[in-house]
Amino acid sequence: MSTESPSLLTLKLPKELGGLEADLRSQFLTTETASRADGSAGWNETFTTTSAAIAAARLPQDGFNEVAASATGGAAWPPFTGTFPLSGRAAPAPDGVVLTGRWGFGSGIVEAAWVVAGCTTESGPRWAVIPVEQVTVHDTWQVSGLEETLSHDYSVEEVFVPHSRMFDLSQPPPRGGILHRLPMYALITPDHCGVSLGIARRALDEIAIAAAGKNRLTSAAPLDERPAFQRDLGQADTRLRAARALVLEVLDEIWAAGVADQPVQDELVQRARAAATHAADIAVEVASMAYRRGGGSVLYEDHPLNQCFRDAHAATQHVHVTDEMFELVGTTMLEGTTN
Repeated sequence: MSTESPSLLTLKLPKELGGLEADLRSQFLTTETASRADGSAGWNETFTTTSAAIAAARLPQDGFNEVAASATGGAAWPPFTGTFPLSGRAAPAPDGVVLTGRWGFGSGIVEAAWVVAGCTTESGPRWAVIPVEQVTVHDTWQVSGLEETLSHDYSVEEVFVPHSRMFDLSQPPPRGGILHRLPMYALITPDHCGVSLGIARRALDEIAIAAAGKNRLTSAAPLDERPAFQRDLGQADTRLRAARALVLEVLDEIWAAGVADQPVQDELVQRARAAATHAADIAVEVASMAYRRGGGSVLYEDHPLNQCFRDAHAATQHVHVTDEMFELVGTTMLEGTTN
């Protein structure tokens, strides 16, 4: 299994487009590295890549050809963003639908050429692919974390979308291999884990550097010489490494099932989401410790520890990470004792 960090631009695209369809471990490592440098950059790079890859794998052939032909600068596929809740209403029309709706959290939409938007149709849930020129972007992203993702709301009003630019997530994709046959919540687990753990590692980097010779008023010794801080730093590093090891374990288990052409069971997806939730929780604990130890200078918004603190908290608000996963894992364990 690869442990290298491939290019984010081709990381998840189907091989039919020259994409890597990288294994989940490689995806995680790449996202973690990007997020360690900058949380917002890591978030946008991984989630826009996911949106692009899902559309590339699942669009009907005519729609695939149309979107691929719009790519510029020698790219095989144009930049995407997307949000998958079914917030749109699609009225039937000849050869397509007329779509109206508004969606939130369009990460990276200011640089996107196409958007994905979930909607309800007469035939059930569908996801529409729309050129950004037909979309109204609303300046809503006034937030306290991951600010630079510019995850604005977007909307359309009675926009025609041909059937060729709509896909059904419940159906097997016409393109792509193992990666695109995975359940959606398994597919996006490396994204969330990589962002949270990369941000937290950056926080430890920053506080370790800042602690050298740092002597706060009334302190008897510099921060890096104080046993209490040394303990906190060591515990944070251990917890972060443990959370990371759990993530890698479950990602490898999912990928092994895919390689063996076995179904990824609901229990494994639950454990993946629980691992992502745990990673997000640990990231908040680590970033909070570093922020607390950083002194008065971290109050300024441009301080790296301030940014890590806010980004780590913001990452916990995504629907993928939820305490309910711990309940489901526990329920599955209890059911196993009665069988």
